[in-house]
Amino acid sequence: MNRQSLRPWRKGVARAARTMAELGLTHWSSGNVSARVGDKIVITPSGVPYARLQPRQIATLDLAGEAAAGASLPSSEWRLHVALYRAREDIACVVHTHSPAATAAACRGELIPVTHEAQIFLGERVPVSDSAPPGSWELAQAVSRSLGDGCVALIANHGAVTVGERMERALALAVLLEEAARTQQAVPGSCLKRGA
Repeated sequence: MNRQSLRPWRKGVARAARTMAELGLTHWSSGNVSARVGDKIVITPSGVPYARLQPRQIATLDLAGEAAAGASLPSSEWRLHVALYRAREDIACVVHTHSPAATAAACRGELIPVTHEAQIFLGERVPVSDSAPPGSWELAQAVSRSLGDGCVALIANHGAVTVGERMERALALAVLLEEAARTQQAVPGSCLKRGA
């Protein structure tokens, strides 16, 4: 698959990264977004502020993690994306955020969705990965194990990841996850224990 044929997906990843920043799910160039296209991955580049991100700057990798010749340097978390795509063929898009409330929940090691809507989309409890160094294969494997066959997971002491068959779904789950984490912060602990 050549660079030209990946253009629509590069546009979609750039648009999703800008949306992620506009929604407050990340800032500057933190977090990352990718899409799988056959045996290729298009992913946000390292160090480019999302407000200025252009589709031509989107990096391209294969499922072995090898960057395409002449492509931008991929996000430092490219191993996370590669590991998730290798583990599950049903995943077409990955969104990794550093949104404030979800990251706080990841640092606490627990997120219990308390509203009915959150429980419908996120489940009774959001899984939290083991802690590992950012950008490492160890972190990628820990998140993959934690995610299992689900669509959302917190990354211990780091942030969150959502996946989907479409970018809109992965982004929507990231928004719902952040909202659930904010709600949990606002609910007294005794209500959490009762499941209220």
